[in-house]
Amino acid sequence: MLTFATPADETQAAQLMQPCLIRVIDNIRKHTETLDWRSEYLEQVRWPGTATADQRQQVRDLAAQLPTASPAEAEALRQQLSQLPSPTPAYELRLTQGPDLASTPEPDGAAARTATLDVWDLCFGVCFSNYQPQHPATVDPTLLFDDGEINWIALDEKAKALVEQAIDQATAAVIAAL
Repeated sequence: MLTFATPADETQAAQLMQPCLIRVIDNIRKHTETLDWRSEYLEQVRWPGTATADQRQQVRDLAAQLPTASPAEAEALRQQLSQLPSPTPAYELRLTQGPDLASTPEPDGAAARTATLDVWDLCFGVCFSNYQPQHPATVDPTLLFDDGEINWIALDEKAKALVEQAIDQATAAVIAAL
């Protein structure tokens, strides 16, 4: 779970995360257009480590009832859900190179190669200084001017560099593992 070094970091992160996400996605698109890897986004759900299979199923069952519930029923469902572990959304970029799984295999029998990157981790890497998942996050001060406005040039440059580095390292690691 993401924690912040200070309340100011949390406030600044709230201002920066949407622009970071937009710049990361745009730079992923730009960089993957230059590669011979197919890209796709996958929405995943991450559960806290303490969530049991029964709790996960209970959350899914209660959430499925919400769209057709009356206002009073919906409130009771939300109250029940608040007592259970909550999943968090995760977004992955999957890069695939090689033969389509649906097509005929290549003559040399080569299999498709796949690299996966966590989009939120990329965003956190852009937004925060020296981001490490298990440590409190500090907003990168170069991304904001003294008056609190976003430094779009610094944001663009950092997102571009981080995305290119992450994709290049992930794809190179897959190729090297062959």
